[in-house]
Amino acid sequence: MTELEVVREIDPSASVAAEAIVGEFCVVGPNVTIGPGTVLHRRVTVTGRTTIGSGNIVEEGCVLGAIPQDLKYAGSPTLLIVGHRNRFGPRVTAHIGTEAGGYVTRIGNDNSLDAGCHVAHDCYIDDRTTLGRNVLLAGHVLVQTGAVMEDLVGAHHFTTIGRFARVGPRTPVRRDVPPFTFFYSEDLERVPPAVRDVHYEGIKEARLSPSEEAELLRVLAELFDDESALQTKIEQLEKMGVEGEAAALCEFCQRSLRGVYGRYRELFRGQAPPEAAQYLPPEQQAILWRTRP
Repeated sequence: MTELEVVREIDPSASVAAEAIVGEFCVVGPNVTIGPGTVLHRRVTVTGRTTIGSGNIVEEGCVLGAIPQDLKYAGSPTLLIVGHRNRFGPRVTAHIGTEAGGYVTRIGNDNSLDAGCHVAHDCYIDDRTTLGRNVLLAGHVLVQTGAVMEDLVGAHHFTTIGRFARVGPRTPVRRDVPPFTFFYSEDLERVPPAVRDVHYEGIKEARLSPSEEAELLRVLAELFDDESALQTKIEQLEKMGVEGEAAALCEFCQRSLRGVYGRYRELFRGQAPPEAAQYLPPEQQAILWRTRP
């Protein structure tokens, strides 16, 4: 019987920490950096200008750093930046950014992306989020800290999933989801998804003070217990005075109303979003601002 050699294709110019583990049949490209304690299981491909921090678990079949599925992408050295202690389930894909979208796709710290998730170009995932099986993020999506997206959720380009919000399974997200809300539809064929409840577990995870939690619950009730005009209710609450997370919730909703089709980030279509600058090295920022429309 012929003995087969186990192949790992690691480009000599890649920076792979000595404490990282690269499994069988993995491919690591020339512009890749992988931090200590990160584990790539079998048949993982990491390509493009991709930086992966420490303590990440990347399961079988993942592809990180491939070029965007955006025909406007012109081949510039755009980035995928992954933080620390993330878990990528089998067959997760994440793309580098595009020139028009700010050059960066970024996944933060302590996130869980289940099997089959897709993170498209120019998305930003903050920290401590959970993406269920086969969650699909179109380009330019922002998922804020603590958000939960259950199985088979699809997020439209330029949507924002607010802090500690929850999106129910099989839900299409076409507009921004406010923080601390539970967004779903009980009958998608007849009723479009909307804010249906408070995400109480998210409020617990946020570890607010008793007074801040009470004010947040009051404001959530004021905003979403009926279908009267959201803008009017926000203005009334701001006149009465709100603080902390309640004020941030009102501000989030106000921004969404100013956006296009209920999507605040549509205002950044064709240009870099505010988050881009903090993740780009100085030389990359110079290119970005020089070519910005």
